[in-house]
Amino acid sequence: MYDGTGPIVVELHGDIDLACAVRLRTWLDSVVALRAPAYVIDLRAVSFVDSTGLNLLVRFRRRALTRKATVGVLCRSETLRLVRAHGTEDVLRPVTTFDEAMAQVRRSVGERS
Repeated sequence: MYDGTGPIVVELHGDIDLACAVRLRTWLDSVVALRAPAYVIDLRAVSFVDSTGLNLLVRFRRRALTRKATVGVLCRSETLRLVRAHGTEDVLRPVTTFDEAMAQVRRSVGERS
């Protein structure tokens, strides 16, 4: 059970594409409803992500920000290239190590305090 005090790590697996979009959107909405101060979306176990999947991540980030939360994105270098090609690198600001992702959300939470 989540106690509302620390960041939630959202670990995604497999393909993130049109085929899973409705289920994933519903699940991500339930995660953001927990109202954590920060979220880290971990894409390291994702084998493929298309523009639909990246748009879901942007939507998740936007919903979290409206709830005054911060979001970090963690991914492998292959996924980072897809994020750049999609044009969402400046929005998602992905990093490639867990420590970087945690530092990113801690920094953002600290700036809001």
